[in-house]
Amino acid sequence: MKKTKLTDFLLQARTKTYAGAGGQVKPVFSGLTQLEYRNHDWLYRDIYYTGRGIFMGLETVYFRDHPVWSMSYYGNFRKLTEKEIDRVLRKALLENWNTTRIWKKVEWVLENYSYECIPDSPGSIDEMSGSEKIYKSGKEVYFFFYAGGAISR
Repeated sequence: MKKTKLTDFLLQARTKTYAGAGGQVKPVFSGLTQLEYRNHDWLYRDIYYTGRGIFMGLETVYFRDHPVWSMSYYGNFRKLTEKEIDRVLRKALLENWNTTRIWKKVEWVLENYSYECIPDSPGSIDEMSGSEKIYKSGKEVYFFFYAGGAISR
């Protein structure tokens, strides 16, 4: 399995699921949101819980039904409505689909919102971590932490 194919699939899958408001399937467990995207031998699954402005979850990529990459995350959007965070975050993710939540720094602005994604290190698909934040009129209203990497090499 080539790392470039894994990276390309992961970035594509993210645009087809949460960022693109698609891929919702019946969740495995009650109270869970589950999003999936499949392309031939590849499957992307994002499972997460949301409550009281907090969410946490796990993204996993499978190749031929074997997990090959995974990333856990935790976020807080208590200072925004769910509709407001979805509108701003989805737009930020779609417009920066090939750089967010990996190992590249992203800065983006929409109206009175600013978005930034800051990796902890140069990283690669093998190992990555970082955070993202959204500011509204200069005040932090959202944060998100992520960490993950390749499971098999």
